[in-house]
Amino acid sequence: MRLYAPIASAIKIKREPLGILSSLLLVVCLLVSSCKQRDSITFTAAERLAADSLVRATRDIDSLARLQVRLEREGDILGSIVALRVLGDRFRNKSDFDKALTTHSEGLKQAEAIQDTLEWVQALNNVGTDYRRMGILDIAQEYHYQAWSLCKVTTDTSFVAIKNQAKSLNGLGNIYLTLGNYERADSALRKALLVEQQLGSMVGVAINYANLGSIFEHRGEIDSAWVYYRYSMEANQKAGSTLGIALCHSYFGSLYEQAQQYDKAAQEYETGYQLMRDSRDEWHKLNLLVALASVHNATRDDAQMLQYLDQARSNAEKIEGKEHLADIYTLYYKYYKRHGDWRAALDAYERATEMKQSILDMDKINQMQNTSLNIERNFQNKKMNEAKLRLEHEQAERHLENITFTVIGLLLLGALGIFFYIQRIQRRSHKKLKRMSSMRENFFTNITHEFRTPLTIILGVSQELQQEESEQIRERAKSIERQGQGLLTLINQLLDISKVKSSIGDSRSCRGNVTAHIAMIVDSYRDYALSRDIELTYLPQEQVEMSFVPDYVNKVFNNLLSNAFKFTPPHGKISISLWRVEDSIYIDVADTGHGMDNETVEHAFEPFYQAEGDSKYIGTGIGLALVKQIVKASKGQITLESKLGEGTTFHIIVPIINDETTPQQAISTATNTPLLPHIETDLEDSECEQDEPCRLLIIEDNRDIASYIGSQFEDQYSVSYATDGTEGFKRAVELVPDIIITDLMMPGLNGLDLCRQIRSNEVVNHIPIIVVTAKVSEEERIKGIEAGADAYLTKPFNTTELRMQVERLLDSRKTLRQKFAQIVIKGQEMEDDNEPETTKLEETDITFLTKVSTIVDQQINQNKSTNVEDVAASLYMSSRQLHRKMKALTGYAPSAYILRLKIRKACELLDQDTEMSLSDIAFQSGFDTYSNFSRSFKSICDVSPSKYRDQRKIMTAQE
Repeated sequence: MRLYAPIASAIKIKREPLGILSSLLLVVCLLVSSCKQRDSITFTAAERLAADSLVRATRDIDSLARLQVRLEREGDILGSIVALRVLGDRFRNKSDFDKALTTHSEGLKQAEAIQDTLEWVQALNNVGTDYRRMGILDIAQEYHYQAWSLCKVTTDTSFVAIKNQAKSLNGLGNIYLTLGNYERADSALRKALLVEQQLGSMVGVAINYANLGSIFEHRGEIDSAWVYYRYSMEANQKAGSTLGIALCHSYFGSLYEQAQQYDKAAQEYETGYQLMRDSRDEWHKLNLLVALASVHNATRDDAQMLQYLDQARSNAEKIEGKEHLADIYTLYYKYYKRHGDWRAALDAYERATEMKQSILDMDKINQMQNTSLNIERNFQNKKMNEAKLRLEHEQAERHLENITFTVIGLLLLGALGIFFYIQRIQRRSHKKLKRMSSMRENFFTNITHEFRTPLTIILGVSQELQQEESEQIRERAKSIERQGQGLLTLINQLLDISKVKSSIGDSRSCRGNVTAHIAMIVDSYRDYALSRDIELTYLPQEQVEMSFVPDYVNKVFNNLLSNAFKFTPPHGKISISLWRVEDSIYIDVADTGHGMDNETVEHAFEPFYQAEGDSKYIGTGIGLALVKQIVKASKGQITLESKLGEGTTFHIIVPIINDETTPQQAISTATNTPLLPHIETDLEDSECEQDEPCRLLIIEDNRDIASYIGSQFEDQYSVSYATDGTEGFKRAVELVPDIIITDLMMPGLNGLDLCRQIRSNEVVNHIPIIVVTAKVSEEERIKGIEAGADAYLTKPFNTTELRMQVERLLDSRKTLRQKFAQIVIKGQEMEDDNEPETTKLEETDITFLTKVSTIVDQQINQNKSTNVEDVAASLYMSSRQLHRKMKALTGYAPSAYILRLKIRKACELLDQDTEMSLSDIAFQSGFDTYSNFSRSFKSICDVSPSKYRDQRKIMTAQE
């Protein structure tokens, strides 16, 4: 029996469930059409020799194809079969396996039609070899097995007939070798070797010696592998087989490579490749090219590696060799990863994975092909039985169908009833569990609050005792504080576990860059790692945007990193790796600490577990139990690997879930504040009632963290970035933003020095500053505030808290603007004691506005006109800087602010001199025409100048 190429093609194309059914029907139809009984035809040895000589004399593939068509048309069936066999061999040598399979399958069809056993067996072996080269081992095994079965029953003792038997055994041995069944592979290959030795075929002997050597290599018996590979080389040299000699060099290279003798391995591979350079056998050339690239990758010879790798990729793409492409892109991935080109490394890794996945998909094809083979094997037997059984069972089947449908209906009804009953029970159980959970939560909450009250007193007293002069008392007080803090942490963790279990914890999620959030947590441990002389590394392979609960992430990593530092000695290493696979995020936290034994690993996530015996390196708290509960609540899983003396690694897998709510929408909903539109306005002509988007400057040397902070505001504010303090100060002076968020530790100018420079610069000294840093000590916090910081947050910060701080500071500036605006409009003095709130205003801001007023007065007195550019120049600012400064302080553009100063001066003149003409007042106030003065006065004071004077006269008379 056999499976023709058209059948295999149909199965290969149709992979969906309906496609599989259609494929099976197609198989049946093809089998039915091929079941005719054909007559047997025999040929003499002379006829076979003549046909073989005619075909092999034709070297060109196209000419050979035309010859085959002509022979078939002329009725020379033997010549047609031989031509198909040779043509298929040439396609296979070019690695064009689809054409080789189609051609050999047609030869098999013709050989089986005339029952020519000799050509039939050769065709079966050729089709089996084609499938073996394509990696479809199930079908390849079937064809080689059929060929061997025919060889056993034939009485032909010719050289070709015996050679066919050796080829069948060799094919089966190669398949068993590929599948890892070394015992069966050894048996089949030794039988094939015996047949080849009897025939005196040096090429066949060489092939089987090489295959036996490969078995020993896979078993790790390297010395035996060397012996058989050398036997193979001797046989190939006697036969003069260039291909065989080249392959032996590749086998030698493989053994040298395993022994890490890379120079010798490269030499052997290069020798083999040079022998194969002019060959059309692209498959074996590719093996040598990939091997050469692999060796040069091991020796870090990048130039040679890339040369061979690029050539291998070109050849593999031509023949669509997915196995080779998978190995090639894997080598590209290692190269780019070694050189830090992460984007290219990721692309190569994805391509290698894609190739490997397509190879794995062949398993599905094999399964379908096995189904087709089973149909083919049983078709003849079923054909006779089906006709007989159809009449006998037709009525019984109908009756059975009725009974079956009835039973199924009853079962469905019963299952439906059981389902509703179970649902009812589950609802009751859920309500009870919810009540119990609530009771437990209330219990833990109340009892922890009861614990916290005396602990607060204990910690407070211990801090007071640390101020005593006695060294002994201070040390004991520090011990009390340490123990008290430990007890407080334990109580908090108990409450956290309860909250996680009952889903009542701080589960407010946000959507953002979780990679950057973890980076902030790791950064907070860097100073501690440096003090302990421990190498701390964080290696994210990509940035992951997802919805996550910051409180959960903080607790998980703080517990894992605390444990890692606790059990890692000086000069050790702690590493955090992060990568994404499809819709899940994978995180490893590894250390080179003392490790745990197997029993401790099994119980590590149990609260208060204490191992028997020496517990020096075993934790006794509930931190890991809390971590496991949080990961479980996040629908993820956490596992642990550890060995004594080697270290510990925690593996975390969490699904990536993305909510629709953005951080900006969340803060807008929380504060009932609509999002500001992101618009651009004319800086010089805008009035105070025209809103501009608030400008936010982020100064952070870590680009991932800077991007993460910016993502919280970019839909609501106009966000700019700077990578260090020097660039940040330059950008601040250039942009004059509404608020600045800066890191503390930066190269060059650090955050504290940046604050001092900003506070000493008249252009930007009004801008609120938020300092974000990994340093959490009170001393650092005080230094930040002294340097001029308005707020001080520690990494990892709560994004909601950061957004609230920004909103609070901007609201505070808005309040100041309103007060300044009222002062300008009402004409009050800056230091007026009747406005006690004004004493709280920034002295620098008042000084600046006083300067502006003085400059405007001088311009009016000197030339009776004012100019924004001149005012800016007098203040050593650009017009743009003055505009941003005035808008921030007063809410008015410079031109609008100057106009109000001029109107205020006019009001003063109207109040002081009742006899001065309105035209003179307009001129004295800096207006060029009375009409312009009158229109501006009425728009601001809601009355005309003349009416304003009349009202003042009436008020004076009444007084």
